[in-house]
Amino acid sequence: MLHRLCKNYLLLLCFISSLACTSAQAAVTRSPYLQLATPTSIHIVWRSNREVVPSVRYGKAKDQLDQVCQGQQILTRRTKKHAAPGTPPLSTAPHGTYQFEAAITGLEPDTLYYYAVYHGDKRITPDDGSYYFRTHPVAGKERELYFWAVGDSGTGKPIQQKVHQAMIEYNRKHQRSLDMYVHVGDMAYTRGKDDEFQNKFFNMYKTTLRNTVCWAAMGNHEGHTSNGATGVGPFYDAYVNPTKGEAGGAPSGKESYYSYDYARTHFIVLNSHDLDRRPTASMAQWLREDLARVSPKKTDWIIAFWHHPPYTKGSHDSDTEHQLIEMRQHIMPILESAGVDLVLTGHSHIYERSMLIDGAYETPTVAENKVLDDGDGDITGDGAYQKSPGLKPNQGTVQVVTGHGGTTLRRKGFSPVMKRSLVIHGSTLFTITGKKLKAIMLDSEGRILDRFFIDKTKEVTPKRIAKPWKPGPPTAGKHLIPRNATWHYLAGATPPENWTSADFDISSWKLGKAGFGYGDEDDSTVLDMQHKFRSLYIRRSIKLDQPNDAHKLWLSISYDDAFILYLNGKEALRRGVGKGQGAKAKKIVSHEANGGFELIDLSPYAGLLREGNNVIAIEGHNISLKSSDFTLHPALILKTK
Repeated sequence: MLHRLCKNYLLLLCFISSLACTSAQAAVTRSPYLQLATPTSIHIVWRSNREVVPSVRYGKAKDQLDQVCQGQQILTRRTKKHAAPGTPPLSTAPHGTYQFEAAITGLEPDTLYYYAVYHGDKRITPDDGSYYFRTHPVAGKERELYFWAVGDSGTGKPIQQKVHQAMIEYNRKHQRSLDMYVHVGDMAYTRGKDDEFQNKFFNMYKTTLRNTVCWAAMGNHEGHTSNGATGVGPFYDAYVNPTKGEAGGAPSGKESYYSYDYARTHFIVLNSHDLDRRPTASMAQWLREDLARVSPKKTDWIIAFWHHPPYTKGSHDSDTEHQLIEMRQHIMPILESAGVDLVLTGHSHIYERSMLIDGAYETPTVAENKVLDDGDGDITGDGAYQKSPGLKPNQGTVQVVTGHGGTTLRRKGFSPVMKRSLVIHGSTLFTITGKKLKAIMLDSEGRILDRFFIDKTKEVTPKRIAKPWKPGPPTAGKHLIPRNATWHYLAGATPPENWTSADFDISSWKLGKAGFGYGDEDDSTVLDMQHKFRSLYIRRSIKLDQPNDAHKLWLSISYDDAFILYLNGKEALRRGVGKGQGAKAKKIVSHEANGGFELIDLSPYAGLLREGNNVIAIEGHNISLKSSDFTLHPALILKTK
């Protein structure tokens, strides 16, 4: 008997030893990342290309990882080969996938821990201080919250990385660290397959995911291969979402919709893609129960997020698509009656941000008597949006469509409830400090192109606005630069690189009235440029009386063939011309002005402007020296209605 026990023990040791040897040879195929944080626990997930003995060592100091949590092998036991006879597979991960999860418990709330992942006795994470996590604070505790939100990012293209890097650089500059990462869906184009998740999400964001929990909503592209009802597919392999109310809120029983708490903020995550959105369906019933459990004594803010926006005129239209209409008609009334403050969505490839609105459930969407504050929400402009302390019903919600994280951008029109509509790549950052919320939209160049505030420090009585501010092109305005204004211009020569900056001496340039060109009978300043030169440079100063005037500017321009616009020495936009500036500009595309003026919204570039004097500079390009005509005729309008 003893001999047999010893023999079995030796066999066990040999097995463990063989796994340890395998561990030393195993390669990590998905870097460690964080999931499902609570005040006392967290999950760490990773993959390798073979079986190992997984563990996580952790501690409060980088060089003192004095505690150990054994990991579990997850996905291989979920495949059909390892499932019980007659049961379907619970994972769609490819053959040979070895995913490990370490559920660390018994932690202290709101505490920073460092960790290292081991395969057997081999450490697989570098000792560089970037592998750490912070547990959530206890629900109800006063604690600042700072988080990043992005959507529709998973293309794997350079612009996706630029958006991510812009956030990292902004945080480094301002010495900020994220408390969480919110993704509103479409993180793995085009079908949400396992390899697309790997290449277009995990590889892209691994430096953030290793120390910041990503809470995610499933998008329609993930929905090609993942099922919200069954919880099967690459999305559900990737994420560990609460189902039993372990992170706060009511148990949902589904990883596709859930809730969680962070200090005095309650988050709600919904599935707008492939579950029943009707008010009688399970998701809406759970939502009511979850909201009923939210304690006003412990909660100041309610934030909800999902994929399909209730309001948008970007690449999608919330007045024509059923998922968007149903989220507006069925889900928004439940949320607003419970005092929701902020709704984050994606799906529409644009950045849109609403005014403070309530009760806009009709189709098509109307803004009249649905807007409580039609200002810009900026403390340096029209002032913060005001709401009463606590969770008062129907005091207004701000809707943010942050679907501009990496995919191709489009705009079909302007939703009547939106204050901002910016066709530019970027992401959003949110800070909650006590009863004040601040939001900024950071573009891929690191510029702040929009910001708004919500203030819940005093009692207010909401008033509905019969004729609120209207988005879109101006129906009324004043010309800061009239159509036939006088500009400084340079023709037949190339200016120095700093010609667009405010400190450049422009006194030697000629003066002429717009429009500039030849070959047409409508040019005020006729240029003798055919067969001689192809480029023209013009400059003029403008004055903005208020900081928020920068968001109200529209460029009215007739051009043939191309132009580049600069604001205070920085490039804002280019039309019909490829890389390069001045004589180095490339790929100029033929364009006919046809006597018309195009209106271009300059609000995406408001961050380049300032109160007081500003310099606007434009370089115009002709497609060829042999071209029969050329036109550059700009004007600048400040929208008043």
